[in-house]
Amino acid sequence: MQPVGRALREPLWWGVATIALASIIAVVVAWVYIAPPNRQQVTFFTDDAASIAAGDTVRVAGINVGTVKKVSLEPEQVRVDLTVDDDVFIGDQTQVEVRMLTVVGGYFVTLLPLGDRELGRQPIPVQRVTMPYSLIRTLSDATKITDNVSTRPVKESLDQLQSGLAGENSQILAKIIDAGDSVSQVLERQRGQLTSILSMSNEYISTMLDNRELIEYLITRIAILEQTLVLYGDGFAGSLVGLGKVVDKIFPLIPFYFEHRQDFINRVRGVLGEFQSLADRNGVTVRWLRGIRGAMQRTLDAQNAGTPPQLLATDLCFPVEGRIC
Repeated sequence: MQPVGRALREPLWWGVATIALASIIAVVVAWVYIAPPNRQQVTFFTDDAASIAAGDTVRVAGINVGTVKKVSLEPEQVRVDLTVDDDVFIGDQTQVEVRMLTVVGGYFVTLLPLGDRELGRQPIPVQRVTMPYSLIRTLSDATKITDNVSTRPVKESLDQLQSGLAGENSQILAKIIDAGDSVSQVLERQRGQLTSILSMSNEYISTMLDNRELIEYLITRIAILEQTLVLYGDGFAGSLVGLGKVVDKIFPLIPFYFEHRQDFINRVRGVLGEFQSLADRNGVTVRWLRGIRGAMQRTLDAQNAGTPPQLLATDLCFPVEGRIC
């Protein structure tokens, strides 16, 4: 016991014990920092880390599950270390997307867990990492596309265009521009003429609307006159039938007819001629009135689109001798 007590009183022993305790504490702190409890570390590589900074949030399906721990530069790529909750499954085919947080700025890392096995300590390669829009990457991709473009045809086309616009050909270009200006002026004048035509059409339509009642009155009167002439024509036809019956009744007077045949024929021909001329004039008048009424009716129908037509005298049937309704 005395050697132990003597050793405890030695400063060297306390120094060694203090160093050992500090080393243990440092190891524990370092272990907690490197591998925090209930946390797992995920690493991915990218070729552009301008949108990523330590402390950015890490999300899975829109839920915060961790933060960006460290961003470090390697010879050919950028290494990004994440700390994620230990209960989140990270598969061996997991993809990474860096998205904008708001329109004005800010970014966050989104993990898309894929695969059947856990990722473990294996880093996610650049091929499965999607970064936001990068002007440098866009210009680089455009350079790859234009590398396969043959510049000779483009140069020849530009040379031909330059020679075409040089010398006297420049006057042709000026004439083309002047011709386009003239066409524009003609179109402007035609637009004014079209406006005048539309104004005259509106005035004509307004006049027709103002005279609508007069047109309706004329159509009604013409329809009555037309129907009256039609009835007179039908009555005249019935009179001829009656005349035929009268002739049948006076058939016994045939001997007297033969004695005065020539005189009777002349008189009958005169009467029939008058009847025929009357019938012809009546038919022409009816057709003329029908044409006038039709034109007025079409004009009125155009104004009264969707309005039920009015009843005219020509739409009615009047029973007379020789006409069936």
